[in-house]
Amino acid sequence: IGLNEALKRLYVVDREKHRVVVFGLDGTRLSEIGERGTADGKFNIPLDIAIGADGKLYVLDAGNFRVQIFTPEGVFVSKFGSVGDRIGMFANPKAIALDSDGHIYVTDAAFSNFQIFDAEGNVLLFVGQLGSKPGNLHLPAGISIDEKDRIYVADQLNGRIQVFEYLKEQQPVRPQ
Repeated sequence: IGLNEALKRLYVVDREKHRVVVFGLDGTRLSEIGERGTADGKFNIPLDIAIGADGKLYVLDAGNFRVQIFTPEGVFVSKFGSVGDRIGMFANPKAIALDSDGHIYVTDAAFSNFQIFDAEGNVLLFVGQLGSKPGNLHLPAGISIDEKDRIYVADQLNGRIQVFEYLKEQQPVRPQ
């Protein structure tokens, strides 16, 4: 579920019917985005959604191994990702989140990690590997990022939540 407070819209992923349903905050059904398929704007098992600060929708289209980006009105903008076992690809994507800088985080249960992408879908970093030590993951399922950019990952088979800190680039302090 994604909430756009400015537009007073709630976006609900309907994985069974391969679409995103848009509701008003009063529960009124406003529209639908997508249908089953592989073309741009269509879905194959969408699992999660995140809403950007600009209102854009980031839909994790798990069965098509990609992230699709839409305007708040549901117009397709772009996509990134593909199936595979290299950095920037997905094998079993589970969840998506955004930080305050607009970076896109996607958990992948097959790789036991999460990958971080910029707004254009370029890989910035991947975090985690299979294991039970701190920083290791085993079937990461959910991801959420709070207002302080702390990253919470549901580490399912390790039975825990791991918290990671996003370290923003600091501007150098110039002597006066």
